[in-house]
Amino acid sequence: MQTTSRLPSFPNSSYFAMNRWFYKMYQADLLYNPDDSAEDIVSIKTGEPCFSPNECVELNKTVSFMFEQHGEMVYDVCLHYARKALDITPEYDPA
Repeated sequence: MQTTSRLPSFPNSSYFAMNRWFYKMYQADLLYNPDDSAEDIVSIKTGEPCFSPNECVELNKTVSFMFEQHGEMVYDVCLHYARKALDITPEYDPA
């Protein structure tokens, strides 16, 4: 029996692909801080790991790849979707 992955497919090296990957993580309610190792992410409700061992390997590999390709922009894209998930509209100082 083949199981379907909860994770988006591995992005190519384009900015668009990275943005799309985070968007799909947002849609699946699987966003997390890219500074954290996937193995360290646990459910607030249950205390159980959020990701399977296989998902952790895939996530860590994907996030490392994105940092290699895009550096600090990874944070910008992830933060955009984290704010969206929390319904936060940032206030910008026009000065």
